[in-house]
Amino acid sequence: MSVYLKTSGLALFFALASAPLCAAKSYQAIKGESTLSYHMVHPMHKFTGVSRDFLCQVDLSPDTVSSSIKVSALIGSFDSKNSSRDSHAMEAVQALKYPRVEFASESVKPEGDGYAVAGKLTFHGRVRPVAFHVTPKFPPGKIEITGGFDVKLSDFGVERPRLLFVPVQDKMTISFDLFAAP
Repeated sequence: MSVYLKTSGLALFFALASAPLCAAKSYQAIKGESTLSYHMVHPMHKFTGVSRDFLCQVDLSPDTVSSSIKVSALIGSFDSKNSSRDSHAMEAVQALKYPRVEFASESVKPEGDGYAVAGKLTFHGRVRPVAFHVTPKFPPGKIEITGGFDVKLSDFGVERPRLLFVPVQDKMTISFDLFAAP
């Protein structure tokens, strides 16, 4: 059920984009500290799957026009703290056939207190546009970027998992909390 929104690297990109740059720079999200999560709702309960092991590459240029963000996560890296549910989710999204969820930005533009990001999300063998807002923060010695967006499982051709014959909601929320060292 996980979506990669490899949005992890966004944290670096957006935080750094607010500072003056002289040359293009490349950054990666800190593994183990950065998180990529999916949130789902079933009429009987809510649950979250979290990955702390994903790739996030941010290539930041002095102009946001040529900057790029790429995120990639193995579906199997998401943990909902319930191995039975995780196993069922892997079946539902056909993780053996489609092992990764990936995001590639197409635009990054200053907006309000952060940046508007638009790009393509690849999940379950389908590519769909996504857009979201990211907000940079500057804890001591790091850059933190947070954000999220919603997707519909049906848009990606995923049959909604069921519990007691009742399916989860079609909407899945993807969120990220990314850290990088400046």
